[in-house]
Amino acid sequence: MVKNFVSVSAVSDRKELAEIGKISKTERFEFPIVIGYQVSNSSINQGSQNSRQPKFTELGNLDRETRDYGLITAVHYYTKNNDTIVEDLEKVIESGVESSSALLQFNTLPPSLDILKKVGKMGFEIIFKVAVSDKQSSQRGYAVWKGEDVQDVERGEVVPLVNQVYDRRDVISYVMFDPSHGTNLDLNLDEGSLAVRFGKEITARGELDNLGLVYAGGINPKNVGKLGRKLNSFFPNRISVDVESGVRVGNKLDLDLVKDYLINYQDALKN
Repeated sequence: MVKNFVSVSAVSDRKELAEIGKISKTERFEFPIVIGYQVSNSSINQGSQNSRQPKFTELGNLDRETRDYGLITAVHYYTKNNDTIVEDLEKVIESGVESSSALLQFNTLPPSLDILKKVGKMGFEIIFKVAVSDKQSSQRGYAVWKGEDVQDVERGEVVPLVNQVYDRRDVISYVMFDPSHGTNLDLNLDEGSLAVRFGKEITARGELDNLGLVYAGGINPKNVGKLGRKLNSFFPNRISVDVESGVRVGNKLDLDLVKDYLINYQDALKN
C-alpha cells in the first residue's frame, strides 16, 4: 500500500497531467503524488463529461502516462446504485487502467461488503469514504449523502462512521473523511470536531492499524501547511491529503495553485 500520499483530484486531460508531471520532476517531492480522475456510471456508459472529468476513452492513456511520470492513478468513481459497480469497474479495466497499481475511491454510496470484496479481487486498492456530509445545508453535498445513515459533519456521531470502516476493514486500504464532496466546505480540525474524533477512534483500534487516513475539504495552497501540520500532529505517519476545488479558478485547474499546494505541504512536513 502507498502510504501518506498527496492527491490532486479532478484532473481532466493529458495536458494538465503533463504539467503536474513536470512540477513533480522539478521539485522532487518526498511523498507520492496521486492524480484523481473522476468517472461515473454515465461517463462510462454514455460518454458524458464535465469540466472535472476526462473523456472515458482517454482514461487508459491517462493511467499509463500517469505511471510514466512516476505518479499514481486514483479512479474516483460515482454511482447511486450498488448494482452498477462491478460492471462499471470491469469497463474501467478494459479501458486500459492497470488496476494492480491504481487506487479506487468511492465518492458516493458506501458500497456493501460483498461488492467491495469483488472489487478487491480486481486488484484495486480501495479508498473508502465514510458517509459524512453537511446535511444542514441544501447547497452542500449530493442527495445520496443526505440519507438517514449519513452523519452530519457538525452534529454527527463518530461510532456509526467507525463501524462503517470496521465492517469493511479487511478489504479496504484507506479510509477518507471528506464532508465537502467537491464543494470546498472547510475542514474543521478543532479538537472536538467530528473529523478529529473520527481519526482518533480509527487510530485507537488496533484492528485498523493497516488503514491510512485521508482528509479532504476546503484544502488549498494557503491553508494546506497549517492543516497538514495539525493532522500530522494528531495522526503521525497515517495522513494523506486531497485537494479538488482549492486548486481551481473558475472551475478550471490552475497549475500554479497545484504547484503551491504541493510545495507548501512539503514545507509543512519539513517544519
